[in-house]
Amino acid sequence: MLAQESIHIKNSLKEALQKKLPGEDAHRLMLPLGRDLYPEEGKGNIIQSSVLLILFPDNGMIHTCLIKRPAGMRHHAGQIAFPGGRFEPSDNNLIQTALRESFEEIGVDADQLEIIGALTPIYVQVSNFAINPFIGWCKTRPYFKTEKGEVDELFIIPVEKLLHPQTAQTKEVITSRGNFNAPGYVIDTLFIWGATAMIISEFHQIYRRIPEG
Repeated sequence: MLAQESIHIKNSLKEALQKKLPGEDAHRLMLPLGRDLYPEEGKGNIIQSSVLLILFPDNGMIHTCLIKRPAGMRHHAGQIAFPGGRFEPSDNNLIQTALRESFEEIGVDADQLEIIGALTPIYVQVSNFAINPFIGWCKTRPYFKTEKGEVDELFIIPVEKLLHPQTAQTKEVITSRGNFNAPGYVIDTLFIWGATAMIISEFHQIYRRIPEG
């Protein structure tokens, strides 16, 4: 991929993220059965968190990265996710939360990143989290160093592969609350579902708006 091609994609995405986002319509395509998009009326103590969808050119294609959460975590154990975590009082804002958590979990320094926009926040009923997804752009493949206490495995995935129509499937998932069928994305041996799949669903609709350069 030529430098001007990646710049075109970055600038087109940046522009698209300033327009009306597909939000709820995109999220509902990947919403597990029985889950709600919004908290119950009067629901308090919602935990704010941020995740970072990192994009970078490498070997002629745009890539992103996902992580596998350790099995012993209290929330979302063993699931595939974007790097991120809860807002801390020391964070100035939710963007800083995303940058801090990404550095702590996968070693990507904020100096390597340009935040080009945000996707629609998602409420996660099971954990009472509000997830605020941001999109970060790296000019080249960033340096990665995973924190073993928070990341079991790091996956580098071409965006073209992630967003291929055949990846969208429904599969049975096994959770502490029981087994059920959920919509998601199948990438090689991975099944991505829940909030992460909802984020990808919205990103997919935005990414396909990019005109050819």
